[in-house]
Amino acid sequence: MTQSKTWLDKEDKICRSGRIKRLDWLANKTPKKGNIFFFGGETSKYLYDEARYCFVYAQFLATIVLGFAFIEHTLAALFYAAGRDDLERANVSLLLKEACNQKLISKAEYKNLNRAKYIRNPITHFRKPLDGDTISYRSLMQNKFAYGVIEKDAKHVMKTVFHLLNKYAV
Repeated sequence: MTQSKTWLDKEDKICRSGRIKRLDWLANKTPKKGNIFFFGGETSKYLYDEARYCFVYAQFLATIVLGFAFIEHTLAALFYAAGRDDLERANVSLLLKEACNQKLISKAEYKNLNRAKYIRNPITHFRKPLDGDTISYRSLMQNKFAYGVIEKDAKHVMKTVFHLLNKYAV
């Protein structure tokens, strides 16, 4: 047996129950109505699929980044489909604000999406150590292990992904 195979066998033995638990969680949150239509095309579908896969395999930082990228692609595609070429390369803050202004999302959804952005930003953009929005700082303030904070954040982003999917499922 090779070292790689031994490593994978050990990981499968140790991590399988956690993966099953996370997969069940995803299945419970996945929209049940109709067909799922991905407004951003193949890229949006791949972002969705890979965010889910990363969540199952406890790759929570990747889940956050990919899940939020899916959200951003979806909002931009909704505007593009409505003829809003001016928002094709808009930043996510502008997309969220405009989605709320155009009643594509409610004020509560806007707040939830901004929370997901708040979670994603210190992962994709450098922060000084222990800045208020970093995982390390939030971990200290919540008296939790950082990985628990990251997992909770990943769940929030995935719930937001599912909410958006459910809203636009056909």
